[in-house]
Amino acid sequence: MIQTLIIAIFKAGLPVALATYALIWWALKNQHLDSFVSVAEMEQQIKQQKKDKKSSKKNGTRDSKKTDMVHGKWLAFGGGFYGVVALLTYAVIELGEIRDFLLQFESISAFFANISFNMLIGLIIDAFMNFILALAWPWYWLGDISGPYIWVWFLVAYGGYWVGTRLALRHLVDSKQERGEL
Repeated sequence: MIQTLIIAIFKAGLPVALATYALIWWALKNQHLDSFVSVAEMEQQIKQQKKDKKSSKKNGTRDSKKTDMVHGKWLAFGGGFYGVVALLTYAVIELGEIRDFLLQFESISAFFANISFNMLIGLIIDAFMNFILALAWPWYWLGDISGPYIWVWFLVAYGGYWVGTRLALRHLVDSKQERGEL
């Protein structure tokens, strides 16, 4: 179990903590989220934002200032822990496919020679399929995880989420205190 824990920390805990820190710091810095005291309070804000986004979409009154591409994608994946891991999964899948796609061409001229409408449609379809796969991230990652301690991976990933959330809030509060805003 110790070996599983160490591997889970490096393969799940740290990436989730870093992604969480980056997403929440970005959301706090750009005032997409208000300062919060607990993870539950932050998740409540995210739920409210998702409801607001749905109702504004329904009414046709979208406020482009309220969200940006990164924050919007995180909300599209559900926000919170689930959204962070889904966004991270999407990035892992997409970056791997982009690498494989580019490596299939022998040169840059071969790449430009093969650009076509069908290729662009294929890329869009692949991106959509990867989005669906990222939404089902537990099944995606269970393909890589084996053994009797699968639960350790999920606990470590959630621990990384919690640590990343707390560090992002701490960083923002510390920087505001340095500037004399608090």
